[in-house]
Amino acid sequence: MKITKLAIGTYKVVDAQGTWIARGGQATANGMWTANDCDNVYDLSNGNNWAVEFKTFAQLKKYSQSF
Repeated sequence: MKITKLAIGTYKVVDAQGTWIARGGQATANGMWTANDCDNVYDLSNGNNWAVEFKTFAQLKKYSQSF
């Protein structure tokens, strides 16, 4: 898993399943962490959102490895 910080609370993650964007903390209104299947922040949408939220980035990363 390769993680690249794009901005505060926004990371690009490349893993065996593909590329996704993680956002949370100060980058979201409620502070919860979520992910989108896309290559950059300009492609974030409701259509590619994973529709799950986590309290920490670590929980989101663990979830991403479960499928």
